[in-house]
Amino acid sequence: MPRRLILWLALALVVVAGALAVLAPGFLGSVLNTGGTGGGQPGAPAATASAPAASSAPSPGAPGSSAEGRPLVRLAVAGDTGTGSDKERAVAAEMARHGGADPYAALVLLGDLVYDVGDPALVDRVVTRPFAPVLDTGAELVPVLGNHDEVSGEQQQILRALGRDHPWYVQQVGPVRIVVLDSNRVDDRGQTRWLERTLAAAVAPGTWTVVAMHHPAYSAGVHGSTAQVREAWAPLFARSHVPLVLAGHDHDYERTAPQDGVTYVVSGGGAGTRPVGREPFTVVSAARLHYLDLAVYADRLVGTAITPDGQVLDTFTLTR
Repeated sequence: MPRRLILWLALALVVVAGALAVLAPGFLGSVLNTGGTGGGQPGAPAATASAPAASSAPSPGAPGSSAEGRPLVRLAVAGDTGTGSDKERAVAAEMARHGGADPYAALVLLGDLVYDVGDPALVDRVVTRPFAPVLDTGAELVPVLGNHDEVSGEQQQILRALGRDHPWYVQQVGPVRIVVLDSNRVDDRGQTRWLERTLAAAVAPGTWTVVAMHHPAYSAGVHGSTAQVREAWAPLFARSHVPLVLAGHDHDYERTAPQDGVTYVVSGGGAGTRPVGREPFTVVSAARLHYLDLAVYADRLVGTAITPDGQVLDTFTLTR
């Protein structure tokens, strides 16, 4: 073949290839295997995971929420609230707003009910009045003692003012058995024996057990994990297959990966916040005002951490 003809053919191939690159890059990429990732569109970038954008808390049972359908009961949970401040009232107001037509069956307050020294004369100002929009809809108040509630030595008077006569007790709310502990007295052998008996007791089919206390077994916050709680009680929670343990003390929101099958949540941002970090057990941590909405279904617990302006910090589902 004459050399001039060969040169003209080569030039024609270059022109055709250039036209294909402009008009059909996907086709050329598939032929030449450039930029492909082995799946999807040739030359497309690999998919990347990103944190979800902040979103508004859905109405209970609304389509597209984390758990569709009406829950059996709903609990509102907040910790370290006892200030009577505007921040506390803002958290309570969002609880009432989000409760809407499906009000909370219980309000669990995770300790430090009355700052700074546990003066029982302040109970109405810092507990019952700020949370009246929730309590007036029929929510059962489930109070937990914190370290500030014991400074004055009048913690028993605080409990009596809130309708309780003992610092550790069980409150049944629908299918949920809430086991309340006094983590100021982890070394009280009588309390630990009571906890062992309570966790071992027979319960009705379909019962969920949720533990509530003040000092967290696992925390990446300012105070950090409470070694006494982890050593004395965490093995009991694991042995009894407790799905969820709630605490406050650190003024933040935290959720752990399951520890021996137990998920630990710190919800101590009910009236103020402090810095929080991360530990190897941390899934989520945030120094934000919030409360925890806990929706209870026959087969799952759905937790949603919600800020006073209705934004979702975290949502999680625990199954049996």
